[in-house]
Amino acid sequence: MNTIKNILNKLDKLSDYFLMLCLGIMGVVLFMQVVFRYVLKDPLIWSEEAARYLHVWITLFGIRFGLKNKAHLNVSFFFNKFNQKVQSFIKLFTDIFIIICIIIYLPGALLFVQDQKLIVSSAMGVNMGLVYVPAILGFISAIFYLLNECFKSLTAILGKMESETGPEKDAIQEVV
Repeated sequence: MNTIKNILNKLDKLSDYFLMLCLGIMGVVLFMQVVFRYVLKDPLIWSEEAARYLHVWITLFGIRFGLKNKAHLNVSFFFNKFNQKVQSFIKLFTDIFIIICIIIYLPGALLFVQDQKLIVSSAMGVNMGLVYVPAILGFISAIFYLLNECFKSLTAILGKMESETGPEKDAIQEVV
């Protein structure tokens, strides 16, 4: 279990660094475009396309980042009214539902990336399949993150059930 947690933590840091790198490169490319267009009066023909593709990468690869940081839209007014056990059940159900949706979308994403491999971008000459590969990576990393969250929710639910039984658990341990 500790090994899995270490692997997930390392992948988490790696994806964070990758997203920061993409955001930094996108900022530099856009700054260069402004300087070349307005100061040097010679705009770069590839910069808009590069910034667009980096934005796509940040968005698609950032699915897990949004899940991890609870950055996606949610309505917590009613959720917060429930006790911890019910909240754990709702979170577990929601995470399983999202995993199912991702699994449904994943084959279509694979086909889309395969179809895009036949297209080359106009300004940069980049294979468009490479532009959309982060969708698959984002979906897969989101599934791993959500499976880990499901495990945490199950642990919380089962832990609460065990703590509710109280003395019976202690009596069983004494017999054994």
